[in-house]
Amino acid sequence: MNEKIRNYFSGLAEQVKTSGKKLTYGEQEAYWNYRRSLENDNGEFECSELPWATDMSDFVDTLRKAGVKTIVVTEHSSALMENLHKLAVQGCTLDGLCTVIHQNIWGEPENVYGIRFTLN
Repeated sequence: MNEKIRNYFSGLAEQVKTSGKKLTYGEQEAYWNYRRSLENDNGEFECSELPWATDMSDFVDTLRKAGVKTIVVTEHSSALMENLHKLAVQGCTLDGLCTVIHQNIWGEPENVYGIRFTLN
């Protein structure tokens, strides 16, 4: 995670805290995926949860504003197929299958399956 991304999301959190800014649902999902990505500490911007299809445009726009270039989708929801297509509609390119490393509940590393997208 580079400094631009960290600064963007830190700034969003600060705006909420100091000015009461209300985040859109797309911004909220981007922020929480950012936080989970930091927790996983694997160097990837990981999306274990994607927003509702109606909020995908706002979500991708937020990621682009933050300077995110690629994401790894690790979501397992029943809406996954629709979400993948919504990412494509937003101009994101599917790069392929990948794995990322998480710490399991015992603190041991484990591989998690993902799909990498470039945000273009």
